[in-house]
Amino acid sequence: MAISKRRKVDHGGNCGHLSDESDFYGDETVKQELEDRASTFDARDWWDHKVPSLTEIANSEISTAKINKTATLYNPYEGQLSARQLNESVNEFLNRLRPASIRVSQGIPWIYIANPYRKAPTAVKNENDQHISSEGPPNEDSNWAKFVVLGNQLLEQLRILRNDIEKQKKGSAQSTITKAINKEKEAIVKRVLDTAVELHCTSGKWMLFCPPDEINSVWGAVARAVANNELGIAAKVAPDDGNDRKPRLICIYTRDFSDMEDVTRVLVKLKDLGLVDSRGKHIYYKCDAYTYLGLNSTNEYNIQASLYKSGDLLTAKGGKPKALDKKGEGFFYKKKKDEDDWKPLECE
Repeated sequence: MAISKRRKVDHGGNCGHLSDESDFYGDETVKQELEDRASTFDARDWWDHKVPSLTEIANSEISTAKINKTATLYNPYEGQLSARQLNESVNEFLNRLRPASIRVSQGIPWIYIANPYRKAPTAVKNENDQHISSEGPPNEDSNWAKFVVLGNQLLEQLRILRNDIEKQKKGSAQSTITKAINKEKEAIVKRVLDTAVELHCTSGKWMLFCPPDEINSVWGAVARAVANNELGIAAKVAPDDGNDRKPRLICIYTRDFSDMEDVTRVLVKLKDLGLVDSRGKHIYYKCDAYTYLGLNSTNEYNIQASLYKSGDLLTAKGGKPKALDKKGEGFFYKKKKDEDDWKPLECE
């Protein structure tokens, strides 16, 4: 490159570089013109009339495509006063429905929040078009009505078998009778759960019992994690029933009780949130199939109401719960890929 005769070369420490006295920026006339243009430059006007480059246009289209791809949100509780709506932030929802002060009522039997990134149909309705599902949002293919009918038929079979065994073994040791009944009970329970899987009635929940004075903060942590796609498909909390000494129930729902990988993932996230102590009191997981069949902790069939407890899953080795290792196989150990391909995204 030719160097002007007026240009001086710095022979000091920066050998080979042009000095500040060079005419690199032009002669005095050019410098004056540049200074005049700089003093009158209107940045706002320049941006208003700027023609975007091809690179800027391409980047803008890519960003728009990403936004459009993640913009579809879902809410199976749409229109329900007791649930978070998509037109409100999580903080607005939490301020509107504070479980510590909202009284339980016919219109608000529970307070709900759904994972907005999980495609789901609207909640189950009855013939009067009223929402009746107080459990996890159903899958698109769920047939809960048929499951309840078949499930109750199986429980009736168990009741009959139990009565027959008690009659046939009358006079035998109680341990002998109990062993015979338990064998039939295990077979019926497996059929009940298999039926739930076949009819896509597989939602279930981890259950947290929280002191009333901590319910707002604990529920807030759960709600934000659900809304941010970090827990399961939905959650609910019990409103104030007037009993300040009774622990409040929070349910965190998963899509499939037979998907042990997902069930455990949600439990680990609850532990990370500080809501579960692996060395402290256990929390329990119950499938909605049992809830719809009325199988509580005191059910007449002596069927254990919960499927899993936190201590077994958090201390399990090889991905299998300790309490279920003896089964060795079956739907408990299925690993399923989520068809919806969820991605964690910030909602607020």
